[in-house]
Amino acid sequence: MSFEYLPIMAQAGAPKPPRVLVPPSKQAWSPITKPVNQSTIALLSSAALRLQDQEPFAPREDLSYRRIPADPVGVIIIDHHSGIGRVPKQDPEIIFPRTALTSLAQHGTIGAISPFHFSFMGGVRRPQEIEYELAPAIAADLKKMGVDLALLVPY
Repeated sequence: MSFEYLPIMAQAGAPKPPRVLVPPSKQAWSPITKPVNQSTIALLSSAALRLQDQEPFAPREDLSYRRIPADPVGVIIIDHHSGIGRVPKQDPEIIFPRTALTSLAQHGTIGAISPFHFSFMGGVRRPQEIEYELAPAIAADLKKMGVDLALLVPY
């Protein structure tokens, strides 16, 4: 499944020279093995979200990630350098829908919510390090927590 907005965002939001979209070296999709209403779900955000007491995402090419508790505790800060949208900075729920996910769990639409969600800096121009370092580190944390599905909410 392609995300058709990526070329548009790369062209519209990137400083000169334009970003080059690099496909992954291998297919990374996995089949769903459980019904969604029995699955544990986590959110992944590329908005460089963090809690106020967590270390800031500093450089534009930051390859670290932050765990954000599923329980809405603490103030969420958006460190992403993009000028796309001031509204999400006023209401992070727009790009990090923890409340909506909680509602889905309460109604039995999804099985459970992961105790933590993850956020990282989007727009990083280091595709090999993302594929071979950042993504596997996040995947390992997701696996440890028993997450069945991760929903990417791009920024």
